[in-house]
Amino acid sequence: MAGPVIEEKDVVLAILGASAALAGFVLVFLGIIIASYQSYSGAVPEQVVEPLRTLGGVLLACFGVCLFAVLMSLFWLVGGGLVEVYGLIVGIFVAELIAVFVSAVVATRTVLWK
Repeated sequence: MAGPVIEEKDVVLAILGASAALAGFVLVFLGIIIASYQSYSGAVPEQVVEPLRTLGGVLLACFGVCLFAVLMSLFWLVGGGLVEVYGLIVGIFVAELIAVFVSAVVATRTVLWK
C-alpha cells in the first residue's frame, strides 16, 4: 500500500513560507551585527571590526539566497508550475539551509572565539 503523495504545489508553498521565515530570521541577526559594528568609534583598529564586516557579508549573502528561494517559488506558483523550475526551487532551498547553517557557525565563531 502506497502512502500519501505530496503534491509539488504543497512543497513549493512550504518552501516559500520557510524561506520567507528564514530570511526574516537572518535579517534580524544581520541587524544585530550592523548595530554592533556601528557601536565602535572611528578609533578602533581595523582588526577589531573586520570580523563583524565579514560576518555581515556572510549574513547578507544568506539573506539573498533566502529571498531568491522566495522569488523562484512565487515564479513557480504564478507560472503554473513549470516542471523545470521545481527542481531548481528544491535545490535552492537545500542551498539555503546550508547557507543558514554556515552563517550560524560563522556568527558563533566570530562572537565566541575571536
